[in-house]
Amino acid sequence: MVISGSGSLPGGDYNEEVRISGSGVINGNISCTEFSISGSGEVRGNMRCTGNTKISGSGSVKGNLEAYETSISGSGTVSGNVKGNKCNVSGMFEAGSIMVNELNVSGKIIARGDISAENAVIRGTIEAVGLINAEKFDVTFDYDSSAEAVGGSFIHIRRKGLVGGFLSKLFKGDKGGYFSVSGSIEGDVIDIEYTTAESVVGREVIIGPGCKIGKLTYIEKIDISPEAEVGIVEKAEV
Repeated sequence: MVISGSGSLPGGDYNEEVRISGSGVINGNISCTEFSISGSGEVRGNMRCTGNTKISGSGSVKGNLEAYETSISGSGTVSGNVKGNKCNVSGMFEAGSIMVNELNVSGKIIARGDISAENAVIRGTIEAVGLINAEKFDVTFDYDSSAEAVGGSFIHIRRKGLVGGFLSKLFKGDKGGYFSVSGSIEGDVIDIEYTTAESVVGREVIIGPGCKIGKLTYIEKIDISPEAEVGIVEKAEV
C-alpha cells in the first residue's frame, strides 16, 4: 500500500508493506509487515510492525510504536512508547519510554520515560527523564546530556574532545558540557568523565576528569583523577 505525493489512509490491519512517499497521514491504529516514510508522514494512532519501520525525513506516531527494527534518518517523534529488537537513530528521535535490545544513536535522543536495552551506544546527545538501564551503556556525548539514574554491567561515559594541542587548551570546558545524573550510577565496571551524580556504586570504578560525585562506593578497584571532585569514598563490605 503506497501513498505517493499527498494523501491519507484509514487505520487498520494491513498484511503488507505500507509506504509514504511524499506527504501522508494514517488515520487511526495500524498494523503492517513493513512501514516506511520517505518525506513527511504521520500516524494518528498506535502502530505495530512485524518487520522494519523506517523514517527518512520527518515522521511521527501519535501513539505507541512496536516494530522489530526502527530506523530514523532525519527526525522522528513517538508520543507513546517504543518497543522492539533494535532502534537506530541518525538524526533526532523523541519518544516516551524506549524498550529495545539494541539502541544505536548518532545524533540526539530524548526519552520522556525510561530507556531499557541490552546494548546502548550513543554518539551525540541523550536526555532521559527516567532511568537508563543497559547491560552495556557506551556514550560519547558532545553537548549536555542527562538522566535520572543509570544502571548496567558496563558503563562507559566520555565527552567528545576538541582538536588536541593549543585549541584543546584554549577552548577547554567551552564545548561538551556534562552528563548530569540526578540520582545514582550503579554498575559492575564504571568508567566515566565529565559526569555529575549524587552517588556512584560499582565493583571497578574509574572516575575521570571533570566528574563531580557526591558519594562513591566501590568493591574491588578504584581510580580517581586529580581533576575530579568526589565527596565521600568508601569500600563496600562483601
